[in-house]
Amino acid sequence: MLFTLESDQIRALDQFSKNGEFYGAEMLFARFRTDPAVVAQILPNGLKPTPEARGVVFVAHYPSTNFECVYNEGALFLECERRGEKGLYCLSMPVDDDIALIGGRELFGYPKKMAERIELTRVGNRIVGSVVRRGTEILRIELDDAAPAEADAMGAFGVSTTDEAGAAAFLAPSFLYKYFPHPGSDGLDYLPRLIRQPNLLRPRLGLLRGRGRVTLNSTVRDPLGEVPVVEVTDCVYGRFDNTMLPGKVVGRAWNVWKFAKHAFFKTDIVACRLDRLQREERAKVEVA
Repeated sequence: MLFTLESDQIRALDQFSKNGEFYGAEMLFARFRTDPAVVAQILPNGLKPTPEARGVVFVAHYPSTNFECVYNEGALFLECERRGEKGLYCLSMPVDDDIALIGGRELFGYPKKMAERIELTRVGNRIVGSVVRRGTEILRIELDDAAPAEADAMGAFGVSTTDEAGAAAFLAPSFLYKYFPHPGSDGLDYLPRLIRQPNLLRPRLGLLRGRGRVTLNSTVRDPLGEVPVVEVTDCVYGRFDNTMLPGKVVGRAWNVWKFAKHAFFKTDIVACRLDRLQREERAKVEVA
């Protein structure tokens, strides 16, 4: 029974790969310049801004995976560095399936939340990715005048490399802080762990590149609009065979109090409480 596995069932699970495999993923990427001051304010200790302040977004449809999940996803990252290695710090990753949400949050610390609509549509040489959460479109990527591109167009989103089989790929490491609140609502369960989780992106033939536009909107729960989009520099669409490799703990936040300001964007609870406090304060001022 699933509530209490037999020993042979547990041993049988060892045959499965620890990698997350995505086959024929349809993805629309964009990279943009943003405000260096905002990047410096958002990145926690252990991660440094890159010389050029950049953000990365994508909207994706995953039609086939090795963990029996078909779903859609959006994401917002800030480019960062750790000990000379470039990577991506994830600020938001809406999904529309709970398997993907739980796996990404509990394994690696991705800030995943459920969204009611994530769409990726193509009409001719125009491709649009959209994420709607709680009635608001918080992320929109538009690619116009799409034209054929070579695989090296993905160089804006990862470092050219090869996978274990020698196939061409682009390495895009994610840096994430993994932590869970204490059950007594008093701090955290353990020191926040800095996770390095590498991703291999393998573009299929048929990549497209064109003029990109990125729109980030804010709500009380999802403050994506706090990251300014100054200029979109790269926008690429295509099909990919991707691998999420196992993550590794590469650091810790030793000062939990200093880290605390970075710890509350993964859920809606704190945002709603802060909004309520602000509304109550405004009401007091109006009455006075």
